[in-house]
Amino acid sequence: AEAARSASTVRQVDLKTVQRHLVETGCLPKEVLAHEDSYPLPRERVAEAVAHVADGYKDLEVLLAQPDQALPMLRQAYADVRDKTARLVYAHVLGMMHDPAGTDVLVAAVRAAGDWDEGWNYRGMGQFGRSISPLDSYVIALGRTAAPAALAPILEKVARLDAAAEFSHHRASAMALEALAPALSPAQRKEAAKALAGLLAQPGMTGHATTTLDEARRATGKSRTETVPRNRSLRELILARALYRLGDHEGAGERILRTYANDLRGHYARHARAVLGGE
Repeated sequence: AEAARSASTVRQVDLKTVQRHLVETGCLPKEVLAHEDSYPLPRERVAEAVAHVADGYKDLEVLLAQPDQALPMLRQAYADVRDKTARLVYAHVLGMMHDPAGTDVLVAAVRAAGDWDEGWNYRGMGQFGRSISPLDSYVIALGRTAAPAALAPILEKVARLDAAAEFSHHRASAMALEALAPALSPAQRKEAAKALAGLLAQPGMTGHATTTLDEARRATGKSRTETVPRNRSLRELILARALYRLGDHEGAGERILRTYANDLRGHYARHARAVLGGE
């Protein structure tokens, strides 16, 4: 309500204004008005988090909260560490924070994995925990390094995908290639686009847009949760988006996006139109 009144975003809302209102309505005790923000954290706390993160990603949130301060420390920790498990954690975190220092280690980890691990699909109700697999996360981090050397191992994983693979693997591959795209040469972008177009051309990968009521009835069938059509549609849409942003291949990505731009499901249509509009 405060964001609407002040014509701003939620992030721009003055928290003290909200707190004063909540004190007046009895929702908060008056002493909260004297509380001070704990950010930015002191340098010593960030350094402590850099040391801790190698232990199962402990204190990762501290590093993500203050990346400019954390990144130089993370690079040094990565350079100094000798334990292979800790080194992979540092490379992984650096990659997720768009830093290429650990590219070689991430490339080795993705290739050593061989086939895809157990991924993630939308399910109806009772779904908790991670929405990406460990390998998905390594692939995304590798793309975010923006290192051209990341392309080959990512495309090797794309080549192992088909309609039977879990949604999270398709999404991770698309996200990685989108992040990597600005760093690629025209020839590399063309190679990546051709790989995604080839994946979308496989049986069962396309044709999941819902532009008529008859299509909607056929897609949902007896399901009340719509998890199967949701997985298929989102998979097709996110791969087409990545293909389009890589420069497309024979117009395949644009055709799919233009179909989804008329989807009866408004959020699918709005997303496709935004991508076509350059967002």
